[in-house]
Amino acid sequence: MFTSIVYHLLCSWFVFLLPCYSTFKTLSRTPVPGELEVICMYWTVVGAFIAVEGTVGPLVSWLPFYWELRTLFLLYLSLPQTQGSTYFYKTYLEPFCRTNEADFDAGIASATSNLINFFQSRISGLTDILFSLLNKAPQPYANGGRETTNAY
Repeated sequence: MFTSIVYHLLCSWFVFLLPCYSTFKTLSRTPVPGELEVICMYWTVVGAFIAVEGTVGPLVSWLPFYWELRTLFLLYLSLPQTQGSTYFYKTYLEPFCRTNEADFDAGIASATSNLINFFQSRISGLTDILFSLLNKAPQPYANGGRETTNAY
């Protein structure tokens, strides 16, 4: 339990907060040539890692030393001394994305179109229901507009 908190704090500090602040500092001044490229590679690799981990993490998080290995890998990616994110981007992520770029673009376009069509049909159905409820005239009493009482 305690070690889990330590690993989460280490990752939060070194993987997210320090690089976030470093990105802010870089963007608030004129960056050195190539500096933005390194920062973009870092955030691309971290984003891909988070996406993959969100999918397979629940399946493998029970493995022994998972959190320790995860923390070490994220530190490897984030520490400027190791240049891990640049290496991982150039060796694995860039070739994979280049090879599958057309499929990714087609999938994103298809998913976007399907999502827009889905929401348009749902909103159209909801507006139809709303207008039918608003335009519905009150029902007159069955007895010529007079209320009847039942006498026992």
